[in-house]
Amino acid sequence: MHDAESLCVLRVVPGLDGPAWASLSASHGLEHWCAVPLGQSAPQADILAQAIGQIAAAPSEPLLHDVLRTEIERSRACNVPLALALIQPDGPRSAVKRLGALLDLVLGLKRCFDHASMLGGDQLAIVFSGASLTEAERFVGAILRRIRANGVDKSAPAAEGLLCSAGLAGYGGCVELTPDELINSAGLALQDARNLGGNRLEVAAPVDVCLASRDTLVHANEKHFLFTGKKAGDK
Repeated sequence: MHDAESLCVLRVVPGLDGPAWASLSASHGLEHWCAVPLGQSAPQADILAQAIGQIAAAPSEPLLHDVLRTEIERSRACNVPLALALIQPDGPRSAVKRLGALLDLVLGLKRCFDHASMLGGDQLAIVFSGASLTEAERFVGAILRRIRANGVDKSAPAAEGLLCSAGLAGYGGCVELTPDELINSAGLALQDARNLGGNRLEVAAPVDVCLASRDTLVHANEKHFLFTGKKAGDK
């Protein structure tokens, strides 16, 4: 391990079963600790890898919910849009191990006031503060293009580049909404993207009536044509 953020501590406790662990964690405030049952004296490699992945992802989920709760409240109070994107690697499990590199890439591309964190151990969540669906779609598209160009690991051959699917959901502050509802909306769009094929972005239907549907959004070049009769670039 090259940095402290990659370290974790594992302890094997003989004779401790599930109910006993639940009681112990509740009485001593250990709810965020990860417990994995072992079928033998020495932990198997896959169980160990699963434990490390869960431990790495666990602290991020409460933080993501806190960020979404704050942004949803701000969206309702100030009438500003909000967008949430979920990105998940496609293909074999080996791709999931590169989520750390994907997170580093996203942190470099996102705006300074947006939020990015792990979700569920195999997904990356990005909260776009004050961004419309169109703006967020452009941001996520840039991330997917960078991944498609093998920007996560430039030393790997193009054939081994990381492919990801993405789901995007937007909110306009017009109805009551919980963080879980917004996450579920983006999750359904992500599942649609994964079903259609790698490196795709799917946009969920708006979760409130304040937002126009994606099909009715008018972009700047279309407005230019409607009002002037000229296409973008025409003199």
